Amino acid sequence: MEPDFAQNAAFHDDLAAHYDVHLRSSPYNDLARAAFQDLVARLVPAGSTLLDFGCGTGLDALHYAQQGYRVLAYDNSPGMMEQLKVRCRTQISSGAVTTCAAGYPSFLDGLPACAAPDAVVSNFAVLNSIRDLSPLFETFARQLRPPGWIIVSVLNPLHWAKVKMPGWWHDAWRSPTGPRLFSTQPYATYLHFVPAVLRAAGRFHLVGRANAGLFVRYDAVRPAGGPRLWWGHADSSKNQTARVLWRTPAFRLLGHFLFLVLRRDT
Repeated sequence: MEPDFAQNAAFHDDLAAHYDVHLRSSPYNDLARAAFQDLVARLVPAGSTLLDFGCGTGLDALHYAQQGYRVLAYDNSPGMMEQLKVRCRTQISSGAVTTCAAGYPSFLDGLPACAAPDAVVSNFAVLNSIRDLSPLFETFARQLRPPGWIIVSVLNPLHWAKVKMPGWWHDAWRSPTGPRLFSTQPYATYLHFVPAVLRAAGRFHLVGRANAGLFVRYDAVRPAGGPRLWWGHADSSKNQTARVLWRTPAFRLLGHFLFLVLRRDT
């Protein structure tokens, strides 16, 4: 998004009709989606209003509406929004899903026509399309009802598949505090480290985090010693070596996705 938002939207317009099939190309995407949805349900009471930021074709929006949430579905891709309107037509008709379609700069202006949500949810690395996250988190802070939850899935910048790329190290030397530019085509993708996300989201604090891959492991941050949650792929119980690794500090290098749970208590 940002200067890249038009390129991002155009790519997803072209992909929209085949996007769901595209996601199924990785065997772990279904696990990541199910774990993310379950985490939202554990933390945000049913009946709350969720802003589904980067809602895509509406797979998550439909699920949340069926679980008793009210959903504000936002995407900067008109093609994706058309797919969502077909999938969620019954929920849109009933008022359980409201669509917020606009370019990213307009979203940052606040979308005043949309009701204030209780939580922001954003799955499958939508935030990795945005280089500067500070304006986005400021927008979330303005829009959210107190206390305000943000639950996002981002690409793991320390995953071995990322770190082995020469560009990762080039950016590390050139701009050690900035995001890694992971790819430029078909649109720019930026890798954000957790401390940088927390600096951008200065009005929120980290409640918990998870790594999602062969397993999904969630660790609460506040209060210390909070619950650890696990989700597993159908075949994961057979891989004892992986199970051991996921129970050590090395798990932070595993899994393509990170789930970050943020909350503003004031």
